[in-house]
Amino acid sequence: MPSEAQPIPYIHLLCMHESASDAFIRVLEEYGIDQSLLNYTVYNTLLSDLPPSLNFDLVVSPANSYALLDGGFDDAISRAFSPKTDYHALTRVAQKELYRLHSGYLPPGSCCIVKMPESFRGTLRYHDGNGWGCRYLALCPTMRVPIRSDWDRDVVYECIWSLLNAIEQHNRYATEEGSSTGSAKIESILMTPLGTGTGGISDDKWAKQTVLAIKHFIDAKQHPEKWSAMSWSETGKIDIQLLKTQSPKVLAQYYQR
Repeated sequence: MPSEAQPIPYIHLLCMHESASDAFIRVLEEYGIDQSLLNYTVYNTLLSDLPPSLNFDLVVSPANSYALLDGGFDDAISRAFSPKTDYHALTRVAQKELYRLHSGYLPPGSCCIVKMPESFRGTLRYHDGNGWGCRYLALCPTMRVPIRSDWDRDVVYECIWSLLNAIEQHNRYATEEGSSTGSAKIESILMTPLGTGTGGISDDKWAKQTVLAIKHFIDAKQHPEKWSAMSWSETGKIDIQLLKTQSPKVLAQYYQR
C-alpha cells in the first residue's frame, strides 16, 4: 500500500498505442526511478478488453474542468462505470461532488476524488457488473473544455502531482476495509496517458512529465526537511528539469529570450 516508504500506488497503465507505453518505459530508465518504489503493469488494449481478473481501486479521468464524462477516455469510463441503462449516471455523481468541493469547476492540473455509489455495483457493463472492483474516480482535467492543451506547459506534471497528493490525503483518513464514513484505502489505480488525445500533448512530453512528477513526489516523501523548506536554489533545479520535458521548439524559444 502507499506509505512513506512506498508513496506511489500500483499503476495499471492503459495505453492504446505502444508508442506511449514505450515512451513511459524509456523515460523511467532515463530518469533513474527506483524500481522498488514504483510498481506498474502496462496494457496495450482498450478499457473494455481488460481481463476480468484485474482489480484496481481508482480510475483516472483526464477530464475537462466541468466533469462532463462523454468524450475520449471519459466516454469509455461512463460506459464502464455507469449503470448499463444510465450512461450519464457517473457524470451526475461527479458533477455533484465537484460542486460540493469546488463549486462546480476544477482548474486544469488539479485533482478531485469521487466515490462511486455502492448502488452502481452489480449494474455495470463489465465482469459481473462490478467494474474490476473500482470504487473511486479521480478527476484530473488537462483542459477546461475539449481543446488542445499542449500550450499549457506543465499541466501533465501538475495533474500527476495533484493526483498523488489527493490519494495520499485520502488514505490518511481511510482504513483497509473502509472507515465509518465508508472510505477505503486507494492502493492501485488505472490511468491512461493524459492529454495525448484531444489535448495534442506528445507521448514523449506526457511520459517525461508523468515520470518526473512521480520522481519528485517520492523525493518529497523521503526528504520532508527539504520539501517543507524549499530554497530558490532547489526550486531552480526542479524548474530546469521540468523545462527539459518540453519540445525542442519550446526550449529554443525559452533560450532565445
